[in-house]
Amino acid sequence: MTEVPVPVTLVGTGTGDGGTAPLTTGTVATTPGPTPNILVKVVPPILAIFVRFVNLFGTSFLSTIGVGAMTDLIPISNVKTAVMVAFMAASLGAVKDIVTIFAGLERKYPLLSGSV
Repeated sequence: MTEVPVPVTLVGTGTGDGGTAPLTTGTVATTPGPTPNILVKVVPPILAIFVRFVNLFGTSFLSTIGVGAMTDLIPISNVKTAVMVAFMAASLGAVKDIVTIFAGLERKYPLLSGSV
């Protein structure tokens, strides 16, 4: 009986093991024993950051509208303010995601950053 591979999404363009050939979508990693194999899906970092930005923007926007509906802090009619608050929150989140990616790159290439 053949097990269906478990899909796993990875962010990046590297090899994952320091090799020369990059991981590609559709690669199946064979696992030992009865453990199901892993089907790799690679997502470019810029797409991952964009998806996280849109998700955080939507969450922040709905939260800001909710605060406006429940309190006098933000008038519910002022959608422009809600958009600006949501955009700023999503922008800060995007900066955090970019810093996280660069931290991973620094660990992968310590000599380029001067760390040994």
